[in-house]
Amino acid sequence: MKKHRLLTAALLTAVLAAYPGVSTLASEGGNDLIVAIQSDPSGLDPHTVTDRAAGIAIENLYNSLLTYTENYGEYAPSLAKSYEVSDDGLEYTFTLEEGVKFHSGNDLTSEDVKYSLERIKDSGVRSSQVDKIASIETPDDYTVVITLESQYAPFLTYLANPLNAIVDHAVAEENDGDLTSVDAGSGPFKLTEWNVGSSVQMEAFDEYWEDGKPQVDTLELRTIADETSRAAALRNGEIHMIIDAMDVELAVLQNADGVVLETIPGTFWEYVGMNCESEALKDVRVRQAIAYAIDRQAINMAVKMGNATVLTEADVPPTHEYFGGDEIYTERDVEKAKALLEEAGVEEGSITLNFTVGSDWQYQVDAATMIKQQLSEIGIECNIQALESGVFFDGLNSGDFDLTVVGWSGFVDIDEYLYNLFTTDGAYNQQNYSNPEVDELLEKGRVTIDETERKEIYKEAQKLIAEDAPMAFLYMNSFTVAMRSNVYGYTVHPTAATIFMKDVYFE
Repeated sequence: MKKHRLLTAALLTAVLAAYPGVSTLASEGGNDLIVAIQSDPSGLDPHTVTDRAAGIAIENLYNSLLTYTENYGEYAPSLAKSYEVSDDGLEYTFTLEEGVKFHSGNDLTSEDVKYSLERIKDSGVRSSQVDKIASIETPDDYTVVITLESQYAPFLTYLANPLNAIVDHAVAEENDGDLTSVDAGSGPFKLTEWNVGSSVQMEAFDEYWEDGKPQVDTLELRTIADETSRAAALRNGEIHMIIDAMDVELAVLQNADGVVLETIPGTFWEYVGMNCESEALKDVRVRQAIAYAIDRQAINMAVKMGNATVLTEADVPPTHEYFGGDEIYTERDVEKAKALLEEAGVEEGSITLNFTVGSDWQYQVDAATMIKQQLSEIGIECNIQALESGVFFDGLNSGDFDLTVVGWSGFVDIDEYLYNLFTTDGAYNQQNYSNPEVDELLEKGRVTIDETERKEIYKEAQKLIAEDAPMAFLYMNSFTVAMRSNVYGYTVHPTAATIFMKDVYFE
């Protein structure tokens, strides 16, 4: 277990003062699991959401064809109990579990799989993950034959993505395709009520197909945005778990009675996004200047208490087998930043940037505040706007920003780290970045099966992306789950996936 840095004595005293006397509301008796999440889900449709809070709910309401295992990067059978791949790597034949029920009472069949994958491909935010599918055949109720248009290296990994879930096509059609607030899943928990802004309430699904799971009677995802309040609730026994505990919480909880912390290397990376279509940021030299002017280590120490791993190239974690390893932004270089601005013909004080950040994530607001000061030292001014999360993400998706601080989590295959974010037409390319050479490399990497060749492709792509600086990559965070000491069975996964909530039990 990782040892966490302490808060300053003054701040720690202030945080501790916020705690009332310890209660045992959730920690004694009953078989009801209460989990704190940082923000309210944007919706419950697995094929359209991108936010983490929605993902946590969906992971417990739905199943996918395959599933992640305890080992990062590996996958195993789930709704598909077995599969075969043709010698040419183009045809995948899946045999489904029989007797699987949706929460509606409908039987899960091959038609639901076909409907779901076509729905993802046609309209889902992760359509690029299944866009190599040429056809889907259903010769019987429990067989699905998928033919690809070309070999596709990350295909099985993407079928294990919990958000590429199999939905009840009858329920989807009854609701005109809108699953925003509808449960069309077959997962271990069944939706009972979504109190928007407050909680998602679920109960164990009595007809769940995996024997003996889930092991608790109910699951409540309780929205607690304030990190001090989350820590207080866990310390006081009002909740059982905090998913992705923040550093302020950890400093308080690491020695708290009845609390266990489990920390592993994570996949949550944060960055300064730069809108490449903003007039002031179209010149790559300006973006590079910003990247060199940022003191990543200082921000890590002040905002993350030194617990994150600074990124010196792209967004791939050092623990990943496809980590590029080039150290481009190893330390802050103010003189180089100023020289790049001068080369670009930028006069000091002539650039003022709109710097937006989500108000729900104070650690990102704090990072933006430090970056604003650092950029002022090279003559770039920033106006920070901390926006409510919905408004913030709408602005990102519409390109209404110059700079932002935000992050992504949960990626597995190298394609997931790069393709949607850095191809010209990528679904998550909020920076409006375009480099035909990068596009070509990332397309090639998807259809290259040979591991050695594939690694070389992605090493080159990471270097090009870092040099183009559509983002200034900040750091990769460790991932910590904080739990009451009577909670057992939960697997803390680098992707922050909560698919192992079905294994939780109390002692």
